[in-house]
Amino acid sequence: MDEFDEELIYSIDDGVIKYTNLAKKLNAPLSTVHFRIKKLENEKVIKFYKGEIDWKKAGFGVTAYVLISVDINLLKSMNRTQDMLLEELLKIPYVKEGHITTSEADLVIKVIARDTSHFKELLLNKIDLLEGIVNTKTMIVLG
Repeated sequence: MDEFDEELIYSIDDGVIKYTNLAKKLNAPLSTVHFRIKKLENEKVIKFYKGEIDWKKAGFGVTAYVLISVDINLLKSMNRTQDMLLEELLKIPYVKEGHITTSEADLVIKVIARDTSHFKELLLNKIDLLEGIVNTKTMIVLG
């Protein structure tokens, strides 16, 4: 990856490709921009052409961020790591994103749900039941 590729990556807005805008911004031929994007996709540096979904229109009106505290000693005793626990969380349907953090919470996940009852079901019957999780705090997105 060279300097042009780095400029290209930083010029892309939220995964939206507007080749003509990128070419103008980078002062490069359209064909060069297109070729470089394809190259970066093949190298798995960037991922494009994923469908953007309006979750509310799809019937999922609740978005929540769940802050998760983990019992590190319990995970160690089970020969597991926070990374493994996060991978397990990301396999739960409706968990759309997750990160290990350096705050009071060890992990944070983004969850979508049809409504608060659906979210409650996910939290109590899927997320909270995973071994190693000792506490959760939920922030529901308003609007």
